[in-house]
Amino acid sequence: MTATRLFNAHIIDPSQSLNGIGYLDVVDGVVNAIGLDTPSKSGKFEQLIDCQKSCLSPGIVDMRVQPADPGAEHLESLSTLLAAAAGGGITALACLPDTRPVIDEASAIDSLCLRASRIGGPRLHAYGAATKGLDGHEMAELGLMAEAGAVGFTNCATSINDSLIMRRLLAYSNMLDKPFIQHCEDHALTKDAEMNEGETSTRLGLLGSPSEAEVIIIDRDLHLLRRTEARYHVAHISTRAGIEAVRQAKAEGLAVTADTAPPYFLLNELAVSTYNTAFKLSPPLRSEDDRQAVIEGLADGTIDAIASDHMPVDRDAKMQPFGPAQPGASGLDTLLALSLTLVHQGHISMARMIEALSLAPASILDIRGGTLSPGCSADFILFRPDSGWIVKSANFISNSRITPFELHPVQGIVDATYVDGTAIFLRD
Repeated sequence: MTATRLFNAHIIDPSQSLNGIGYLDVVDGVVNAIGLDTPSKSGKFEQLIDCQKSCLSPGIVDMRVQPADPGAEHLESLSTLLAAAAGGGITALACLPDTRPVIDEASAIDSLCLRASRIGGPRLHAYGAATKGLDGHEMAELGLMAEAGAVGFTNCATSINDSLIMRRLLAYSNMLDKPFIQHCEDHALTKDAEMNEGETSTRLGLLGSPSEAEVIIIDRDLHLLRRTEARYHVAHISTRAGIEAVRQAKAEGLAVTADTAPPYFLLNELAVSTYNTAFKLSPPLRSEDDRQAVIEGLADGTIDAIASDHMPVDRDAKMQPFGPAQPGASGLDTLLALSLTLVHQGHISMARMIEALSLAPASILDIRGGTLSPGCSADFILFRPDSGWIVKSANFISNSRITPFELHPVQGIVDATYVDGTAIFLRD
């Protein structure tokens, strides 16, 4: 039996409404005891760790990560992906199926998860492709992928535009009790678009993507949801209209959840004015009003979770004129620090941030994590929320080193990441 006590820590666990100086006892990789009072002196511990009032919280559960391996290992290998996640305080991550080959059958899920387990580090989960080859036309073998461990189904960065296919996907997802994760975008409205449509796109001479393209898909899917009673998740929501649609759906009692990513609550379309392709994302950066709506949605719980939206991009694909440049950016190394900006600016509490980064995504995907309740796996992080640093992609652990936050000052440093009570990342 191995036992570790971490004491003098600022414990933050929204699942137990814990927020204060306390201790955590870990025995054989499982939380044995946790509290804000003075720990008992009974028990024998192989390791005693004085946290010096650093924050100790459940590890981050990142529910939207684009792996490049297999198929594009030169952009990001599975090893660097997991290492970067560990360094960012992520103890579990869910990978999109847009690999080469596409994860649209059970064997592909088995292979990816087995390789990750051999590497070690954060727990890796996989989504199954909703349609074969992600072509949007023929349903993949959802049942077999669910048996293989798929945590949900998605068509990645393209919406299911065929309403009949979407209805069937929701019905099957409901039968399998898995969430359907939708990138909401009406492609007829966004074809060849280069940024958000509005005064800024007109001034810059770039083709615009109207914000209505997001809510149109959400509205259609909500009608189908009422018939199928499935679990529906809106990925990287970015517009006020889309957020209001989700808010109303929740008030109605529908099983709807949503996530967003740091660019959508920290940046707006004006960032594109320099034509720097690091700011070309999918969905695009929106108006200032939309950005404020994202913050409001996170504050009131309409938006449940924050994800990294990590998407490795070939540097050559970015070193082009803004129009043909590929969307995407790195997100693992900066997720915690950028999310803490909302706390430092007074928009949300530290507990709400941890809930959005950890408890909510674990609950949406029905996976381990998000809590330090006794008997649960000891997946947790130690971090200093007030320690400042400058974002420099050259220092990223990830091989993906394109970020819209280059040279951006942030606060928040991860000192240690633990999975099953074992350190998978130590800063010193």
